[in-house]
Amino acid sequence: MSYLTRFTVTGSVCPSSPIFGQRAAHEVRRLAGGYDQVVLAGIGSGVVASRVHQLLPETLFFEIEDEFAHRFQQQHPTARVFADGIEKLYDHFPALRDKRILLASFIPTAGLFYSDDIADFFTYLCRNGGYVMQMRYLPHRMSARFFDGMRDRGVENERLFTVARNLPPVSMFGMHSAANMSTHASGGTSSTAGKRATVQHADEEALAARVALRSL
Repeated sequence: MSYLTRFTVTGSVCPSSPIFGQRAAHEVRRLAGGYDQVVLAGIGSGVVASRVHQLLPETLFFEIEDEFAHRFQQQHPTARVFADGIEKLYDHFPALRDKRILLASFIPTAGLFYSDDIADFFTYLCRNGGYVMQMRYLPHRMSARFFDGMRDRGVENERLFTVARNLPPVSMFGMHSAANMSTHASGGTSSTAGKRATVQHADEEALAARVALRSL
């Protein structure tokens, strides 16, 4: 699993910081009330997942790496953990197809990790009234292209927050259907949202550069 710390592949160089873990978990809890089910994809080292489990014990946890899933289940025996890809959610829970899902995604979406199945799943979930929180390390242009591709599918995004005290800095984005605007999305037309997202990506690259310089 050394690929998880190869920056050119995933944007990651080490496990997420506790500061990011706490911030992300509280953002999940803040949004959870508007949805029928909370799902977390990408347990990894458990920095975020453990905090989400404490705050929202009914969350469903999906992790494709058996080792991570097994370790998390041992640490949290009451957690509902599934060693499978998030795109298989409806195979495990068919009834959720008609529910509004809040998905907190900490899976890599760039380069070799890009999957049409995942993109299709995200698109369906958003069109069905759901909302995806997707992590993105900064700067990582390959992951920025994922968001551009999702916009072509009618899924807009907005930055929820950025944690600079992480290596590398990391942002969480909210993704929602342009045709079925989420109550958490900011207003404006699709073209306006697209321009705003382009500005956000540029701002994030500048932020990451400033943080990197301060750390030298």
